[in-house]
Amino acid sequence: MSLNDQGRQLEQSFARTANLLRQLLQGMKARRTAWISARPSTLQPSPELDQLAQKLAGEERARVELLAQIASMLSLPAGVSASELHLNVTRIAGALPTLQGRSLRRTADEATSLAKTVRAEVALGARLLRFTQQAQDSLLADVAGATNERNNANAYDQHARLRAALGHGVRTGKLIDGKV
Repeated sequence: MSLNDQGRQLEQSFARTANLLRQLLQGMKARRTAWISARPSTLQPSPELDQLAQKLAGEERARVELLAQIASMLSLPAGVSASELHLNVTRIAGALPTLQGRSLRRTADEATSLAKTVRAEVALGARLLRFTQQAQDSLLADVAGATNERNNANAYDQHARLRAALGHGVRTGKLIDGKV
């Protein structure tokens, strides 16, 4: 297989990746919107997003193999071994005919841009989940703290009679007997 053919395969791989990233981004935004609107029916686990992520991982594995094949076909600069060669799209595009190289560069840039957008969406989702967890923990701590405040004289203490009878020196509040 020639370098041109492998360049076309690499471009097609980037195009497939960009398509999968668009679908993943759309699904993630839909999940975030559903989460914000708090519709429980839409907050179920999403096997579609998991399948997209698996397809992206498969595409990445195939691209790594293709890059290894391309690296073996590229001429090495003087004094650089194949293991030291930094292979990127710019180097590959430079070895291809001009139009094909530009097309490869454009497709790779699109995939890179979409990947950055997906990473931002993942970070936003993680922040929203952390916020929710902290809010729930804070709410539970406030509720637990309100029930554990036994020494507050104005709070209702259902055990005040027992504690007073045992000689703990509990001051009774206004609602200690349930009467005003």
